[in-house]
Amino acid sequence: MRFSLLFAFFACVAFVFASDVLDLTQDDFDETLEKNDVILVEFFAPWCGHCKNLAPKYEKAATELKGVAALAKVDCTAQEAICQRFDVRGYPTLKVFREGKPSEYNGGREADAIVSFMKKY
Repeated sequence: MRFSLLFAFFACVAFVFASDVLDLTQDDFDETLEKNDVILVEFFAPWCGHCKNLAPKYEKAATELKGVAALAKVDCTAQEAICQRFDVRGYPTLKVFREGKPSEYNGGREADAIVSFMKKY
């Protein structure tokens, strides 16, 4: 009985903390770009107030786009080489990668704007 309750608790915790935003590192960044024709990547810093404000909206957009388009994020404090490679100078920086080629995302920062933009592609 205790095992069942404990298992159920951890299953709920995993569900609550599951994210539809891909968390990219040096090890999987290029591979993820290759697997996705179009992907929106947020380059962020955990201490950045604008990044913290964007996070729940970005997560909501990723959930709405699940199975349609991918959203990802890169922590620039932990993955400095990736951020330098793409000339990230401020946070958050959003870039759209089409067939691996980056371009600046200049769309809205609300979930519905992100979803609308990504559905066009």
